[in-house]
Amino acid sequence: MTHVPNTRNHHRPALLQDQLQITFGQRYADAGVQLHVLQSLMDHKSANTTSSYYQVSKKMKRAAVDTLRVHATDRHGSSAPRASAAAYEVRSVAVPWGNCVEPSNVKAGGKACPIRFQCSGCSSYRPDPSHLPAIEDHVRSLKANLELARAMSTADYTIRGLEGEIADYQNVISKMKAKLESMSDEERHEIQEASKVLRRLRAGAASGPVALPMPVVRPTEEIRQ
Repeated sequence: MTHVPNTRNHHRPALLQDQLQITFGQRYADAGVQLHVLQSLMDHKSANTTSSYYQVSKKMKRAAVDTLRVHATDRHGSSAPRASAAAYEVRSVAVPWGNCVEPSNVKAGGKACPIRFQCSGCSSYRPDPSHLPAIEDHVRSLKANLELARAMSTADYTIRGLEGEIADYQNVISKMKAKLESMSDEERHEIQEASKVLRRLRAGAASGPVALPMPVVRPTEEIRQ
């Protein structure tokens, strides 16, 4: 007679272990333990793995916003700090490469940009260090578009527009990085950790919430069956 293993029971210990790790990760994250510390505690090779074991709480989000709001800049890369965490969250809206404070766009949830998201040329553009990777990616994309536009013998005003966008974004990147370099290791690390929190929230907003199951602790006897 062929033996058919009880697959459901066979996988229960692994499932329980995963659920316990989720509980562990969430509790420590809620307590304010920084990602790199939690990564070490959970013995993960990648911080991305660690961050998948917890959700960003309102407390974590507010702390991250409070850290980064004072490092916001304008389109020229000049300091333009937000007065409070509430101002950062309520009076601005996330756009692809930063935050926007243009009232009609804020009211529309970031979907009514009057200049079609050419943020680097807008006086309402308010990026902060958490946006650096997105801005750098966008610059690479713009450079590729510029080369294609030149190859297509596109109108001069289109070429100049792309060149201007690239130059302005690069100026923001340069000034933001210079400011980060001038900081102490402790302050720079705090900004990096806060940036990870906000970038994770933005990624979740773009792809939908990540469902994390609640742990179900069963009696040991049942697990061994």
